Amino acid sequence: MPLFQLVAISLLMASSYFFASDMYAPSLPHMASALHVSGGTVQQTVSIFFIFVAISQLCCGPLSERYGRRPIAIFGSLLFALGSLICTSSQDINVLILGRLVQGVGVGALYLLCRTLLQDSLTKEQLIGIMSWFGILFLTLPGLTPTIGGVLQSHFGWQANFWFMLGLATTIFLVVLLFLRETNQQKNVHAVKLKNIAQDYWMIASNGAFLRYLLLMIVSNGGIIVFYLMGAFIAQQDYAIAAHSFGFTSLVLIGSTISARLVFNNLLKQRFSERQLLLAASIIMAIGSLGLVGNLGIGSFALMLTSVAVYCFGAGLTTSMAAVSALYLFPQHKGQTGAIYGSLQMGGMFLLTLLVSHIANTELAMACVFVMMATLSLTLQWRRREKAKLVNGSRW
Repeated sequence: MPLFQLVAISLLMASSYFFASDMYAPSLPHMASALHVSGGTVQQTVSIFFIFVAISQLCCGPLSERYGRRPIAIFGSLLFALGSLICTSSQDINVLILGRLVQGVGVGALYLLCRTLLQDSLTKEQLIGIMSWFGILFLTLPGLTPTIGGVLQSHFGWQANFWFMLGLATTIFLVVLLFLRETNQQKNVHAVKLKNIAQDYWMIASNGAFLRYLLLMIVSNGGIIVFYLMGAFIAQQDYAIAAHSFGFTSLVLIGSTISARLVFNNLLKQRFSERQLLLAASIIMAIGSLGLVGNLGIGSFALMLTSVAVYCFGAGLTTSMAAVSALYLFPQHKGQTGAIYGSLQMGGMFLLTLLVSHIANTELAMACVFVMMATLSLTLQWRRREKAKLVNGSRW
């Protein structure tokens, strides 16, 4: 399969996660009103999505090792379409939660395999080169999707977000069915045995370097999710900013993350070590979180958005390195590594969004969450610095 075609299909499959996870964030206040539930309750639909993405990846990793990537991708796209259809017709919160559950299972399969397809076909060096630019699109989509969602909300209502997702799911199904070739040429007949699954997952999940990269990805990607979930309410309640206008704030975050990738590729990658760059990224994230604290006494939406953008710049530097480094720690277990990595990352996002749904949507609460994530990132880098002489990064 031509490289361009493989990358294009991988990106399309990955887009399912970015659109399904936070596209409807600007609609959350409207959904709470329409479904007669609290803001915290409707925010839990995001948490439900993340936990079932996590569970799906744990199951689909071994299944794709045993039966191949293509049939699992087809099945995932069909579930994504079914879940989106359920969401479009939901008139109460329980039906919406059911739809998000089904979406999570389908999207989990697609998001896992978008990485595994590339791992099957490329060396680590080739993948790092592609992912450096490919990652710009991965970081652009989370910022672009709420913008689209805000426009759809303003003109057609909150259900339009899920009709959009249904169209995307249908497109993914047709593309995978017609154009994707099987990339797993060495299927493992033992991959679905429970004993082997448990052993492989424990070997990966207990690795110190793997856990460090995983936590870094959670706190990096968590920043933009927290801002969309809490910021949508803060913008409306404290600053009288409409949904479509809040959606456009994502363009600022897009610019920040793209800038981080450009700086990494053109200025930093060849001059500094991974350890040095991750430490610098953590410091930048801490500066952004402190900006949110400083804004508590000022009350400027522009400063709040700028502070989140600074955090996202540091997060962009982190994700340039952490994901690929984690996925290539176990080259003989690509499917399982991708599955446990994706599952635990979604599990972390589930816990983070669950926390957000149970606290007040205030600037103080949001600032505290950002400070907590930045502190964890700095702590991880400090511990790595203290253990830098350990061999192969297999322990802290």
